[in-house]
Amino acid sequence: MWPLAAFGGRSATVAIPFSAASLLLAVAVTFWRGPKPRPGPLEYALAAILLFTVMQVLPLPGGLVATLSPHAWNLRRALLVDPSTARSWEPLSIDQRATVWAALVTLGASALFVAARRVFSRGGVRQTVRGISGMGLAVSAIAIAQAATAGRLIYWRFRTEYEGPLPFGPFVNRNHFATWAIMAAPVCFGYVVARANKPAPPPGSLVNPRTRLARLADGRTLWLTAAGACMISALLLSLSRSGIVSLSVAGIVGLLTLRPRAAVGRGVWLLAGVLVAVGLGIAFADLPAVADRFTRSGSGIENRVAIWRETIPVVRDFWLVGTGAGTYRTAMLFYQKSVRIVQFNQAHNHYLQVASEGGLVLLTMVAGALVGLTRAVRARLSADIHGTYWLRAGAVTGLIAVALQSVWETGLVMPANAALAAVLAAIAVHERLPAEKSILSTDAAETGRGH
Repeated sequence: MWPLAAFGGRSATVAIPFSAASLLLAVAVTFWRGPKPRPGPLEYALAAILLFTVMQVLPLPGGLVATLSPHAWNLRRALLVDPSTARSWEPLSIDQRATVWAALVTLGASALFVAARRVFSRGGVRQTVRGISGMGLAVSAIAIAQAATAGRLIYWRFRTEYEGPLPFGPFVNRNHFATWAIMAAPVCFGYVVARANKPAPPPGSLVNPRTRLARLADGRTLWLTAAGACMISALLLSLSRSGIVSLSVAGIVGLLTLRPRAAVGRGVWLLAGVLVAVGLGIAFADLPAVADRFTRSGSGIENRVAIWRETIPVVRDFWLVGTGAGTYRTAMLFYQKSVRIVQFNQAHNHYLQVASEGGLVLLTMVAGALVGLTRAVRARLSADIHGTYWLRAGAVTGLIAVALQSVWETGLVMPANAALAAVLAAIAVHERLPAEKSILSTDAAETGRGH
């Protein structure tokens, strides 16, 4: 909650406590008694990413750095980062401070994933999703009110230092708010479906239609639906094209690929309920502004193509180990050759930015993490026969959405977004441990009790 409320966690005063708290939580849960989930390829890939990021900061022999990154010294000299002659020991990163910040965010997100996966093996998934939904409702309501009354002020008080698009909610960049929303909304709707997907009454039993409706739409289901609708409305009002398109495509992919866990008739009602919530969100959005935003998409495409074109030389010169995690903005002080009215502080393509900051080594590790996550998700979804299936499905849809948006944006560099992605990944891949059956059955039976 703290990184989200504190401008997405963009400052070191937020990133450092976030990483420390996540690490302490991960250490604490390792001492719990009982069986523990075994590390898989995803955990090993995350550990490798973290170690490589730390290695980019540490001083290494100058000869080794010259071999791995032959253009690093020239770039430092051009940027006056290190105008002296080559040293006997120097880091791979061209900006150690920026790489330390990126390493902290990576540490915090990785530790949070490990801790959340361990906690969810005992239960608590629904409580966590309720917390995400509650935060989404609060932040979206604030963002909508702020957009209507605050102008360039965040929380009606703090002025942003950047020109251009207005901030949205606690985020300076509206696309970063969209990153958070497209992950939170699907898991919220997944919880709504999980609660509505209750066991059917025995054949021949007489149940009043009003009773059936009350069971499907109790108080908690209603506020969860309102939270999802509010997030959809805020996403549309943010005018983030990448967020809107990514969530739409991810929703379609989810509907086509995730196998249903309810009877056909009941599935139709569940889908109708979700569509009603989405419709409510759309009803309160400024649809003419959204339409105008998409009709003016040509300039956005041209700008991004220009950024990608000028990022390619960075990838070419630092193809093996990159310039250092978090150093894209520093590198573009030299490599940006076009109009200098604005500085390219992000590649507007997270995969391309990873390639420029970490080279082939980091890109391979990230690919390994994505493959490990995909395999674990497929295994858990195919084996899950409990109500948590829909929570997993919602989490997976959110992760698909952010993976698609990352082709156009770099929202996951924000600690708040990285933290939510870590929690969703833990929801998607957590295992139910047999020794914790009593706790898990209590958590899984919530849908049947209607709480």
